[in-house]
Amino acid sequence: MDLSNSSSTVQLHNKSASDLPASINTPAPYGLGWRHVQALLIFSGFLSLFCLRINMSVAIVPMTDKNNSNPDFPEFDWSPKERGAILSAFFWGYLIAQFPAGLLGLTFSPKILLLISTMCSGFLTMATPSAAFFGGVPLVCAIRVVMGICQGFMVPLTYSLISKWAPPTERNRFLGYSLNGAVLGMVFGFPIFGLLAKGAWGWPSIFYFSSVLAFAWSLLYWLYGANSPAEFSRISPEERNYIETSLSQVEYKEKPPVPWKHIFKSVPFWALVVAQVGYGWGFSIVLTQTPSYFNNVLNLDIRTNGFLAAVPYLSMWLVTFPVCYLADHIKKKNLLSDNFVRKTWTIIAMCGSSVPLIIIGYVGKNTVAVISLLTIGVSLHSFLFSGFFVNHLDLSPNFAPLLMGFANGLENITTILAPLTVGWIVTDLGSVEQWRNEFWVTFCVSVIPAIGFVIFGKTEEQYWNRPENLPENKRTNRDAENKVEKF
Repeated sequence: MDLSNSSSTVQLHNKSASDLPASINTPAPYGLGWRHVQALLIFSGFLSLFCLRINMSVAIVPMTDKNNSNPDFPEFDWSPKERGAILSAFFWGYLIAQFPAGLLGLTFSPKILLLISTMCSGFLTMATPSAAFFGGVPLVCAIRVVMGICQGFMVPLTYSLISKWAPPTERNRFLGYSLNGAVLGMVFGFPIFGLLAKGAWGWPSIFYFSSVLAFAWSLLYWLYGANSPAEFSRISPEERNYIETSLSQVEYKEKPPVPWKHIFKSVPFWALVVAQVGYGWGFSIVLTQTPSYFNNVLNLDIRTNGFLAAVPYLSMWLVTFPVCYLADHIKKKNLLSDNFVRKTWTIIAMCGSSVPLIIIGYVGKNTVAVISLLTIGVSLHSFLFSGFFVNHLDLSPNFAPLLMGFANGLENITTILAPLTVGWIVTDLGSVEQWRNEFWVTFCVSVIPAIGFVIFGKTEEQYWNRPENLPENKRTNRDAENKVEKF
């Protein structure tokens, strides 16, 4: 099976939407089609991969204490330090993979890369129980690192697929609904794994069930997934024309080199990166520390803790649909500029979600108030799907997977470092005052990058997205023209 793109050319956006003729800028709408199937496939892919990602967070409890599950299965005498190493191993591999995944997505078939990485992740998950028995902590950590590398391909390659499949007036929904599979994976993964651990097959069934999800998704994506409308035989000519006309794609005979120098000199790109890093810090604190706050401050039991921790993410999943639809509706009707929507949605998400976190630090042990505020804050994160999360595609549709891989890699560093600050600031986990200080730090780290994105961010396609716009290429073309004239 050939890993390279089946097309010998690279599709590039020749002009931004605002530069196009009216007939191209607003093509005739086309109803439900195969592009929606692609979004559903990506959505279910994120759901299955997040089940693979979080399964160890649940399984490690019965693996080290059989009283928490079916007692017929053995337990391992792993220290807290060893358990921490196992849980963090995945994210080190995930960090390593981001930038290379974005780069590979420009050269090889995103579909094949996703299939290979997902299948490998499924096999490694299936081997985890045996690895725990025969190899102990070192082998389990090694498996989790490689799994992180495999799953690091999903986000950058998703941007490559969206750049080919999503018309501009549907891009917010396509991206939001697709990435939302990760949120639903968290909502349903935790309770399902808890039930499996107490079932007849015990904690190993958590890993086997996750593997089956990965294999089932791989089969579906192999049958119905595609890199672009041009490579998909099942798509109708009408829908293909609608998508490609919306994107205004033209063909180049040779794959252009990545304009590294111009990308890293781009102020709008760095404004996007800083915003994404700030978001990663805030979301990581909420995701990893909510159970600890519920347990130590609100004194909730583990069963209630798990249920209440899922409520905010279920709300976020539901709110994403109207938020993304609204953004696309605004663009379709030309009610507001992309620049206004991206920046307003980002401010609502990053600043708006941080304010409830601050208030939580002042309501004490009022469980209803804490859950309500947390639900509001997490739900507001859904605005990011139509905020800076789409900005990679705005700046450069052709290099979006590379931009996302780089930014997501740096964001992942903060998701590792942010929880460590809790150990430095919150020395007494039951102290509301110390948690309040941590929440203020999170507020600042979230708000300052958001303001920077508003000031320095842009939504116009950048000149370096098209090779003919690069200064060195223009200069070469002028020299060639001068030589012809002299001759």
